[in-house]
Parts: sequence; structure tokens; C-alpha cells
Amino acid sequence: MKKLLLLLIPVAMMFAAVACEEKEPTPPEILNISAPVFKEINAGEKTNATVTYEIANAGDLKPTAKVEGEGFSISTEEVGTVTVVFTLKEPGTYEGKLIIAIGDVSKEIKLEAKVNEGPAQPETPETPETPVTPETPDTPETPVIPDEPAFPALSERDYVICNYNIRYYNGSSDSNNKDDKAWPKRKDKVFEMIRNYNMDVCGLEEVTGTMATDIANQLTEYQYIGYGRDNGKQQGSGASGEQTGLIYKKDKFTKLEQGRFFLSNTPDKVSKLSNSNFNRMVAWVKLQDKQSGVEFYFFATHFDNDYDAKHVTVRSQQADVAIKKVPEIAGNLPYFFVGDFNCETSEVAYTKLSTAFDDAYLVMGDKALGGYVCNKTQLANSKVAPKCACEGNTYTGLYSSSDNWPKRIDLVLFDDTKATVSYYNADNNNMGLTMYPSDHLPVITVMTIK
Repeated sequence: MKKLLLLLIPVAMMFAAVACEEKEPTPPEILNISAPVFKEINAGEKTNATVTYEIANAGDLKPTAKVEGEGFSISTEEVGTVTVVFTLKEPGTYEGKLIIAIGDVSKEIKLEAKVNEGPAQPETPETPETPVTPETPDTPETPVIPDEPAFPALSERDYVICNYNIRYYNGSSDSNNKDDKAWPKRKDKVFEMIRNYNMDVCGLEEVTGTMATDIANQLTEYQYIGYGRDNGKQQGSGASGEQTGLIYKKDKFTKLEQGRFFLSNTPDKVSKLSNSNFNRMVAWVKLQDKQSGVEFYFFATHFDNDYDAKHVTVRSQQADVAIKKVPEIAGNLPYFFVGDFNCETSEVAYTKLSTAFDDAYLVMGDKALGGYVCNKTQLANSKVAPKCACEGNTYTGLYSSSDNWPKRIDLVLFDDTKATVSYYNADNNNMGLTMYPSDHLPVITVMTIK
């Protein structure tokens, strides 16, 4: 039996203006469309595949829809949904267009169906539906991630550079992180995500002492470096307070240097800006590839939180410190600067950062993958739903009742004169958890050092 894979990729082109940077845009006339993007079809078992588009904020209005392109047709038009059918074709690429309208508001979606002829399938249903990290020596170094295009093969100067805010946990008495939000329920999935992508270096934010111990004990192939924000001391040497940290592969890299600096007017001292909620810092490491001898710096940070005018200004000031210190430490070597910057793209802080550094998401453009997809509750919330229309969100808003709108605040920054990016994915895989492994998505990139 032949196996055919069908990938339906909706690319939304907004004709109604959506201000993704504003906190509470006006929602009534916005069409928010979400859909599964991957279908698997076995020849002889199915002859078509469907994708249902959910439309938020439509009220009782029934949409009108039309579709163009070989193989595509509309199955149903109901209040709140439009279902598109793709009739199975021979292997190849098929393009179409779906136009949905509600009253005077319309949206056009580019449809692309890729049908690839794959290897024969076994008759017995022994293949698990979820990806398994094999331990056999013939497993390729690069992971195979479900529901996404294949992860690129890596060459000698390619590195999987990532960031992951893994959500703090202060023990069983932590009232903000109980039940499905508790670290013991999430940690195995966090570690599985890291291993699925075979991450080379990854920035980690909101790490507590308990979590740092679990990282060291369970991710044994990685070296963890983290500094407590309260006293600036390293994990294992009296670190106090939430840590900004990073991990790197011990068998692949030699650590040449490490350090940290604070995002304040006195970066070398434990300190903070006057209006900052907490001491904020950048942790860094200088690494050398054991095989190629390539050297580079990796910086990880966590900017201050809250979204009032005072803290928007704080983040702008923290960006000034980072923009000065990161290149100063890196010198002429390539570097990667990752983290949870807590600044939306409308903020001055982001403008400064994206001017001083290159944002991997922007560089990849339409080839950037992933981004959080809102659930039905969020789509039904008139204040949250407009943010759901923005692409590439890395923060889910699932763990907080106040900071509950999705946004793109987790960044991978670099210098494009010294490196290039060929892959970007803010992985929306919830790993089977309703609340996701964290309230942030991991951001995965493949960087090539020139």
C-alpha cells in the first residue's frame, strides 16, 4: 500500500486591518480563521481530505465562500465554519484560493496541497501516532517533527539555536502553578521537546532551583548554566531567585568562557533599573565546536514584564544596555542573542533590538513556521481574539487571567554578517497537554555560521 501525505497550508491575507501591536483592538469586524494544517491520506482508504475553518466573532451571520483551483471544493457553509474538501490527486503540488466573506468583511486564503508519494505502509497498525525519540545508532541527528515540513539536514557549520521560556515553578505551595500548570506535570514534555529538535544551544527563562536540578539530572547530555537574579550567583554555588539560563551539548562543544551582566546602569553589579520589577540579566557562554573548531557566543535574557507605560520604558532602557554589551563581549566572533524580551513588536524596545540585530523571524519571512493557534475560548473573547489573528505568536496567554492575550515576544536575534538562518519554527505542538508544556512556545532556528 502506498502512503500519500497531504499538506494543506493556509496563508491568510488580511483585507481588514488588524493592529496586532495594540493591546485591545476593536474586534467586531475581524475574521479569525484557524485550521489544522496537516492531513495524512493512505491511497485506497480515502479519496479526499477536509479542512474546516472556524470563524470567530461572526455572530449569527452565515459566511459566503467560493474556492478556486484544481481539486478544491466547498463542502459546507454554516454559521461559524466553512469546510473545504481537497479531492486526492496524483503526487504533485496543487494551488487554490478560498475567499470567505461576512457582510463587508472578507478574507482570502491561499491553499496549497502537496501530495507526495511515500514508502509502502505495513498492514499491521504497529506504528505509533506520536513521534518517538529512537535510541538506535542509525537515527539521524536532525529530528522529524510532526505536522511540519521536514527539518533541514545539518552541515558542519549549522547549529540548532533555540529559546524556551519554561514557566517558573516554586513548589507544591505555588498557587499560580497547580494541577496541569505544575512543573511535575510538564517537565517531561519540556525535555521531550528539547530532545525532539536535538537542540545544540537553548536559552531558558524562569528557571527555579528545583527546575534547574531536574534539568541537570534528566537532560544529562546537556550542560546547564544559570544565574539567580537576586544575588547573581550560579546554580550550584548559592544561586538565589529565578534564574536566566541556557543549555548546550556537552559532547559537541567546549566551554571557553561564561558570564552574566545585569540590565541596569551598573551591569557588572547585582542591580536593576529603578522602575524594573526585578533584577534582570543576560547570561552568556563562549563555545567552541569540538570537531570544526568554530567559536561563537550565545546570550540569553529575560526582560522585565508588565505592559503599562512605565515598564514599556524600562524595556527600552534594558534594550539599550543589551545593545551595548552583547557586541562588546562578542567582539568579532559570531553571536546569537535569544530570550523572552517581553516586548511586543509595537514597542520602542523591539524597534531598537530589531535595528541593532537581525530577527530570525523577520529574516525568514513567509518561510517562518509555527506560532500559537488560539483555542475556542480565546477566539470567543472579544479582547483576545484580535491578537489571535496575528501570526507567529510565541506566548499563549493560557496560564494567566490578566496577561491572557497571545503575542510574539520570544526572539532569536543574530548578526547576519556572521551567520544566516535557514529554519524557524515557534512550535505549536502541545505535546498532548491542554495547557501546553509552558505558557511560551519554544523557538527553534537553524543557523549557519559564515
